[in-house]
Order: sequence, then C-alpha cells, then structure tokens
Amino acid sequence: MDDENEIRSDPLLSDLVSTLRHPVAVGDRAMEQVMAQLRKESRRAPWRGRAGLATALAASVALAVFGSRRLGQPATAGGVTFALSAPSAARVSLIGDFNDWNPEANPLRRGEGQWSVTLKLKPGRYRYSFVVDGSSWRADPRTPPAEDDFGTPTSAVTVAN
Repeated sequence: MDDENEIRSDPLLSDLVSTLRHPVAVGDRAMEQVMAQLRKESRRAPWRGRAGLATALAASVALAVFGSRRLGQPATAGGVTFALSAPSAARVSLIGDFNDWNPEANPLRRGEGQWSVTLKLKPGRYRYSFVVDGSSWRADPRTPPAEDDFGTPTSAVTVAN
C-alpha cells in the first residue's frame, strides 16, 4: 500500500493531512530552522514507512500550530506584524477579513522603504492583501498565495492561541 492510500485509510492521518493543506504564514528564518533540523535528523536515520510519515506530520503540525508564535514570525507579544517592501509607494494599507476589506482601516507606516503595521488579532485564519497607492492590490510576498473568489492577489495568516 503506498503512502497516499495509507493516509486515506487512516482517519487520523487523513484529518491531519487535510488540516496541513491550508497554508500557514511562517517566516524564512522559521523555514530555515525546520529544514536544518530535518537535514540533521535525516543523517541520523532515514524516515521510513508509517512511523516516519507520522513523525513528519507531527513536525508539520507543530510548525503550523506553534511556528508563528515560537519562532517569532509573524506573531509577536504585541500582535501580528504585516510588512511590505515598497520603497517608491506614497501610501500602503492593509485590507482583509479582519477589517471588512476596508483600505482606510489599517494604513501602514513607512520605515526605510519597508511599510508595516501590527494588529492584535483573535486566533483564527485570515485572508489579506496590501493596497499600494490606493489602487494596486498585492499579496504578501513572504507567504504562499491564498484562494480568492475574485482573482485578486491574496495571502493568508493563521494566528495561534
């Protein structure tokens, strides 16, 4: 039985895989740390079979659930920081599920070509975009793209407890 059939036949694994298919925003540093640890572990003993798959899934769940908080990206004690590099922009705002997609609700502040704002968000998954100079929608280049019903550039972030 191959891994895909094994996942489908096990309700727990199937549920975990389904949960893990939703993108979670993690920073480049977090991903580097995870990959370094995986390379280190793979040198010790190769992952095989169901036990290896379960270990990989557990590591993925830990990263998805605790990654942003424990590894410092993007959540902080003060909230979630959204940032965009747009050195030539005159203004940038944040729109998303958390502010009813209102471009006036969360303007970003400029700092050496980097625009940012920190928001306190309740735990959950939020879709968002940046609006540059009032008309250009941009997804967050630091996160995987998220599905959008209107074909606009959109990102997603998950906030843990």
